[in-house]
Amino acid sequence: MNDKRNPDSEKQNPQKELAEREREIAERERSLRLREMEMDLYKAEAPLYQTIKEEPVESKLQRWGRQLKRVGKYALVVVVVFAAVRVGTMLASAVIVGAIAWVGYKLFFSSDKPNK
Repeated sequence: MNDKRNPDSEKQNPQKELAEREREIAERERSLRLREMEMDLYKAEAPLYQTIKEEPVESKLQRWGRQLKRVGKYALVVVVVFAAVRVGTMLASAVIVGAIAWVGYKLFFSSDKPNK
């Protein structure tokens, strides 16, 4: 009897059921999404990001120190090469003087007499 008295209630009843179903589906989707977000949030592994170290800006004193090191290394190489050339020259001179002395000894002081 209720159904025959109010025809609008028949139309509203399926609409209410549909709205109720949509609300339940939306609630399920929200809870599912919330669980997914919680799982992402509380993962055991933290995400790793590539980091880049920023070099500090150098001061004038640091630049001068670096340049002084370069000049010092260059000067050291020049001194070592100069010393090597000097030692090589002295050694070559000693060998030449020794060779001349040996030739002179053989020419002038060596006996021309055959050994008996």
